[in-house]
Amino acid sequence: MKLSFNTETLFPGKSIYESMRVLNQNGLKAIEFWSWHDKDLRQIKEAKDEYGIEVASIVVKLESLVDPSRREQAVEAVKQSCEAAKYLDCRTMVHTVGFEVEGLSREEMHNSLVEGLHACIPVLEAYGITTAIEPLNTKVDLELSGYYLTTSEESFEIVKKINHPLVKVCYDMYHVQIMEGHVISRMQNQIHHIGHIQAAGNPGRHELYIGEMNYDNIFDAIKQMDYQGYVGIEYFPIHDPVADLRQLHAKHHTG
Repeated sequence: MKLSFNTETLFPGKSIYESMRVLNQNGLKAIEFWSWHDKDLRQIKEAKDEYGIEVASIVVKLESLVDPSRREQAVEAVKQSCEAAKYLDCRTMVHTVGFEVEGLSREEMHNSLVEGLHACIPVLEAYGITTAIEPLNTKVDLELSGYYLTTSEESFEIVKKINHPLVKVCYDMYHVQIMEGHVISRMQNQIHHIGHIQAAGNPGRHELYIGEMNYDNIFDAIKQMDYQGYVGIEYFPIHDPVADLRQLHAKHHTG
């Protein structure tokens, strides 16, 4: 099992460049982050090459796949994000799909999402990049209210309809636990449709050992699955996270 570390959640107040230096000093060699378009990609590339750090995932520039009137912009956002990922030698993008559109039924938005992902396939193929659509919870994180895709169940349904190796699901266990539960069994049943996994404690989205989820058991289960991607550590720490991250890495990173 390979671990990556989200520089934006784990190190609030630090730039990505500072975060990369801290991770490197502690032998942690894979990162992920959210928006790429507000960062100096050249500087990130230089730092990752200097430190020998991999970029596990970036996030697709925000555009709506559920709004058919934004289809051209959504495909262009995927293209620009693929270019950024390719430049950073990153093979996976996390894809937030957009918010509900007034006047459209869920069926219409669902169909638009499927059609939009189909339209992105030629771009994904041209760059050799996987996009992983992410369901998010709307029960606790109220700033996400109105986000369309809220369950892994619908996400897997969509990915199966697309039936393409470069279109998968980002399985964020924090969000899945809130909306659906049964985190391990859902992964076991759908692991071949998962392109990226993320982890945070629940409730609170803090350290993994705080809350109701037994991450030692979860990670041991992932190690038994046929999964070659990264597991991203994406929580908001209550205290300095470095010691916890080193312990996680020593215990669960198998490379």
